[in-house]
Amino acid sequence: MKQKAIYPKVATDLFWVQFFWAFGFLGVLLVVQIIKTILSTTKGIEMNDYFDAVFIAANIFMLVIGIISTYGFLPYYVSNGVTRKDYFKGSAIASVGLSITIPIIASIVSVIQIFLVNLINLSILKDSSFDNNAGAEGSIIGEIILSIIFTPFVDLQSNWLLAIFVFALNIFIYYLVGWLIGSGFYRFGVLFGLISIIIAFLIIYAQDLLLSIALDLPVQDMFATLDFPIYVSVIGIFVLIAITLWMIRQLTKRVAVKM
Repeated sequence: MKQKAIYPKVATDLFWVQFFWAFGFLGVLLVVQIIKTILSTTKGIEMNDYFDAVFIAANIFMLVIGIISTYGFLPYYVSNGVTRKDYFKGSAIASVGLSITIPIIASIVSVIQIFLVNLINLSILKDSSFDNNAGAEGSIIGEIILSIIFTPFVDLQSNWLLAIFVFALNIFIYYLVGWLIGSGFYRFGVLFGLISIIIAFLIIYAQDLLLSIALDLPVQDMFATLDFPIYVSVIGIFVLIAITLWMIRQLTKRVAVKM
């Protein structure tokens, strides 16, 4: 009799564990958003919608839990008889689910926020600095650094479906590069870990560039002449994701587990 696949159970368990963390993360941001709303109403302080605020912070959150995916979950599952392949499949599926869930929750809360603000007729000062022009000019090193902070963005109120897709794609990439960094440090130590950080930055920059071209957003001057059809940019992004997953798999499939 064929043995039942284990990776769906791993994916479910990992999703709920990480969703619990994400729920706390979203809750903290909601409290901050309420405080900002009060300050914006009473003192005229600029603020973003909840969706925008989560969009900014979720990149670092996903990067961190991507790193934790190796150090926290790999030893646990392997020591309990789960193969490295099942761990890899389960973690990849869980990361996709989490990347979709966070934007959906953020969009629902943001819509409720906007509805209540309009219903109560509060005077909110929108933050005008949140746009896609940040980092459009400068050196490549500066661009890579700024891409960690300012990623391609679509306003929820202009195109909600595209906004959620772009959000999900962004944080999924950040989870993967966090997972890559964690795997690099775990497998080969500090030296390769530092190299994996450089690779991760390049992956983020390449994804931002391809996505910016697809969305017709500003890019660095040296890439301004690039004019790919949307489908070419989208294919390029998914090829980049596939390459990143392949590198993670190579780093984790024979890694010695540290008990």
